[in-house]
Amino acid sequence: MNKINFTVNGERYSLTGSEVSPSTTLNDYLRNSLGLVGTKAMCHEGGCGACVVAVAKEHPATGEKHIVAVNSCLVHILSCHEWDITTIEGVGNRRDGYSELQTRLATFNGTQCGYCTPGWIMNMYSLYESSEKSLTMHQIERSFAGNICRCTGYRPILDAFKSFAIENDQDTLKIKDLEDLHEMQCANKCTKKCTKEEQDWCFIYNNSKSNLLDIQMEANRWYKAFSIEDVFTVLSKETADSYRLVAGNTGKGVFPIIKEPRVFIDITSISNLKESIIDENLVLGAGLSIHEVMDIFRREMKNDNFRYLEHFHRHLELVANVPVKNIGTIGGNLAMKNAHHEFPSDVFLIFETVNAIVTLVDNNLKYSEINLQKFMKTDLKNKLIVNVKIPPISQKHLIRTYKIMPRAQNAHAIVNAGFHFNLDAEDKVISANIVYGNIATNYIHAKTTENFLKGQHLYSEQTLQKALDLLNTNIKPVEFSPEPTPACRKAIALGLFYKAILSLHPSPNTRYKSGGAELSRPVSHGTQTYDTDKSMWPVNQPIPKLEALTQCSGEALYVCDTISTVRDVHVAFVLSSICLGEIVKIDPSEALKIRGVISFFSAKDIPGKNTFTPKDVPFMDEEEEIFASKKISFYGQPVGVVAAVTRKLALKAAGLVNVSYKKSLTKPALTINDVLVSPDKNKRIREDVTVTATDKGTDTTHVIKGHYYVPDQYHFTMETQSCTTEPSRRGVCVRSSTQWMDMVQVAVAKTLDLPLNRVDVEVPRVGGAYGGKATRASQIACACALVAYKLNRRASLVMPLTDNMDAIGKRQAAYFEYEVGVNNDGLVQYADIVYYSDSGYSVNDNLGSSIAMTMTTLYNKTRWNITGYSVITDKPCNTWCRAPATCEGIAFAEHLMERITDATKKDPFDIRILNIDDKNSPILDMIDTFKIDTKYEERRQAIKKFNNENAWKKKGLQVSMMMYPIEFSGNFPVSISVYHADGTILISHGGIEMGQGISTKVAQVCAYSLNVPLSSVTVKGSDSFVSPNSMATNGSITSESVAFATIKACRELLKRLEPAKADLKEPTWQELVKSAFNKGINLQVSAMTSELDKLPGYPIYGVCAAEVELDVLTGNHLLTRVDLVEDTGRSLSPEIDVGQCHFR
Repeated sequence: MNKINFTVNGERYSLTGSEVSPSTTLNDYLRNSLGLVGTKAMCHEGGCGACVVAVAKEHPATGEKHIVAVNSCLVHILSCHEWDITTIEGVGNRRDGYSELQTRLATFNGTQCGYCTPGWIMNMYSLYESSEKSLTMHQIERSFAGNICRCTGYRPILDAFKSFAIENDQDTLKIKDLEDLHEMQCANKCTKKCTKEEQDWCFIYNNSKSNLLDIQMEANRWYKAFSIEDVFTVLSKETADSYRLVAGNTGKGVFPIIKEPRVFIDITSISNLKESIIDENLVLGAGLSIHEVMDIFRREMKNDNFRYLEHFHRHLELVANVPVKNIGTIGGNLAMKNAHHEFPSDVFLIFETVNAIVTLVDNNLKYSEINLQKFMKTDLKNKLIVNVKIPPISQKHLIRTYKIMPRAQNAHAIVNAGFHFNLDAEDKVISANIVYGNIATNYIHAKTTENFLKGQHLYSEQTLQKALDLLNTNIKPVEFSPEPTPACRKAIALGLFYKAILSLHPSPNTRYKSGGAELSRPVSHGTQTYDTDKSMWPVNQPIPKLEALTQCSGEALYVCDTISTVRDVHVAFVLSSICLGEIVKIDPSEALKIRGVISFFSAKDIPGKNTFTPKDVPFMDEEEEIFASKKISFYGQPVGVVAAVTRKLALKAAGLVNVSYKKSLTKPALTINDVLVSPDKNKRIREDVTVTATDKGTDTTHVIKGHYYVPDQYHFTMETQSCTTEPSRRGVCVRSSTQWMDMVQVAVAKTLDLPLNRVDVEVPRVGGAYGGKATRASQIACACALVAYKLNRRASLVMPLTDNMDAIGKRQAAYFEYEVGVNNDGLVQYADIVYYSDSGYSVNDNLGSSIAMTMTTLYNKTRWNITGYSVITDKPCNTWCRAPATCEGIAFAEHLMERITDATKKDPFDIRILNIDDKNSPILDMIDTFKIDTKYEERRQAIKKFNNENAWKKKGLQVSMMMYPIEFSGNFPVSISVYHADGTILISHGGIEMGQGISTKVAQVCAYSLNVPLSSVTVKGSDSFVSPNSMATNGSITSESVAFATIKACRELLKRLEPAKADLKEPTWQELVKSAFNKGINLQVSAMTSELDKLPGYPIYGVCAAEVELDVLTGNHLLTRVDLVEDTGRSLSPEIDVGQCHFR
């Protein structure tokens, strides 16, 4: 029986087809079969970087060995034949020691929630090892487009990795101390003693290089081909009714595979497809990865006839991300373009710009060469793309290619374009290629303009105007949801043509010249400063988080990091496919026919109450259903759950549950504006707050009217909504990724009709939350707990990104309408403001009244009339998100100040200072210092000069200010246990560690209060037994609330220790604890912060300025500089808090 062979962290593995399914990825195998849960997953599309691992593999054409980063969520496990795979566990760990990458990132405070961290480490590990530790800062910074971090703001991560660049002297680079960094010995990957040769990357299995591998799965077949003939041997044997050629498999991240084919043919080891040669043309094997092609371009662009490859290389830098480019092939990219004409392929575009030729071979082994336009009309069934030939081009040919994206990296094109002009000696056009992407499905060439340009002088004003007129007439973008509007894409397309001409013009007008240049992002850099009082240490001491190393090594476990046993089940929601209506019937029979699908549950199976928002919990006004019992209120509403033996099987089965609906004829109201014009708006709009002005000015010289919109926002936590529940002797134990243990405990108990003392809730840590896991996490917990309770099995529910976005609410969108009168100085005389806050279908997490308060925290509100409304839309219940209400209120207030600035032509700071409330006078000194430190006036003058001198590039400097009100509320318990044998301390508290460093701050406060070394204090995850009745971790108050409870508990403990201390002379902590133990003194102490403590609130002031540069022709822009100062008082842990400022 054929097997595939590979190694993981030095251990050998062999697999047969019977051990995997057609959808088993490398990520599935690592996490579920090997229990290597340090490798995470989130998007399953190759876009987030959480799943990155390092792979050493041999190039089939050259025999060279390369180390590359790959997205383990995209790679099928059977593609890993003869790979050496390294995961985060193999880089370094507590047992063997941590690697320099891990310790450096921890030292630079480059982790917060930590969920994304292993992926960052592995991408850098692959980059560092493959370059033989010779990297520039630019190379490092451009290599992480495929890694998302939602917490840090990226800077500390990039700073940590750039410290390895060749620009830095590694011998003298000073690294700060870190609590756990005494374990910095070499990280060995295995327990055996290796020779030097064995320590190098090596392959163990080489016995099947020339033989076609045939691996039989249960109902599918996997072949690994080693020659082109092998491919057609398989197709002849299997027939070509259902097959897929597999190379990088990265295309499924763009176009998800709905149904797996019967036959897979792995073509990655066919040497002919990996070759590159120059005969007359440059011949690129179709199996070359995009990165390999970029390397070839870099080498060949030194050749006079291929100098244009410099433009192509620069263009390909903007394509995808490093792990995708490492294995995604040019042939696969072209095949995807062939199958999906709407795909804005950059590979296709640059090749078509120079009239490249594609070589195909069919099942008769007949080779044919066709141009790309004919290729687009060719059926590729029973055919294989062999290579692409691009021609040598003299320097009389002028070439430019562009890609305009919504982000600087790792995004498909809004519009891409290629321009190729062949000119004679008089600069007249002999031929022209004008190629566009993402205009319309079958729009490739601007043929009318190409024909017009022949014989025309390329640089004449008349030629330019006529060409632009023709393009304006003939370019007709179609509506591609969710792409920018056709008008936007047409404007970009025209701008790119003009930009190309400007860039090629030998002597353009100096004011227009900069329009021909592309914006170039320099290597980022930054500085940060803060005050620290050494007399208070370890409180106020700048240290990295205590758990940073475990996050950097993948040893920090999250709710979804469970190793399944044979009786465990995985859970997936069945979501409604309509927006409004009623459920008529639910038929799960097709799903239940699949082997491995265990059960289906819906509202009728709930033994208790069908709600995840019980009114016993604060703030809950309505009882939202866990599963829709009858009425469907929004698209994506959960109607039930499927339980199966694997997560992918559960998701597949959920899609097979047949739900019959009686669809409502009412048009859904999906936005605030929809509600404002809906026939039932009176039922949908609720007045929440009215603020009446107490004064009105009489010097109105400017009246400003307008509206302002803050859109909804997906929380985008790297760890999606997750829960694992298992039956216990008393009831159930719920491990939930939640910000609010108490909410989960009450909701689960009510769902299962159990008393609360039979429901245990544990939260080890949360992989990002931002408000989205406060009230919403209880729905996931209730659904998961129901399955565990009903089946008496451990159940795990990890929502896929798509379900998470469909079923869970987002930031509450806010719409403002206003009229403001001001005098010539910009002082507000009156303001009439009406706003609407989008609640979704329920007002449970409504913040309609809070926006009015946060809007006026900084500025004088005596002349402001404010009316705030909540509106009901036909969407999931929107919820708290990153400074809820505060973000919307402050953003609107700053918008008003900018409108006043524009109307009066005054300085933005002057307008704000004039309108600041007297109680906020402390911010005035901050502003004065800020303007001096940032050279604000000089920069404004420099920007004015730049804008006058440049027509198509513009710069701007925007300022913003805030007063964020800290107000304490809720219960936050702390429990401290001291162990008599060594005096070490363990703390558990009611806050939730989700990256903000709460546990580190608590440890610092405890160590300071008890006068013990910080190393003797450890903080464990939260649970509802030790910390019952806790409030949600929210509002930037939890760390301080828990710290205050810690101080109270420490004081109580010290008071208890006084009798033992009286009998000793200057005892050490260990001696004191041991004596207390012998005297029978209780060494466990608890305390709680509550509203009874009457903790005073306080203002946090912040001032910020951001400078941008805009390319007017394309809309591309660079955020070139940001200055931010924040007065946070005396920070408990400044190194952590400065990261929180970046995050905000």
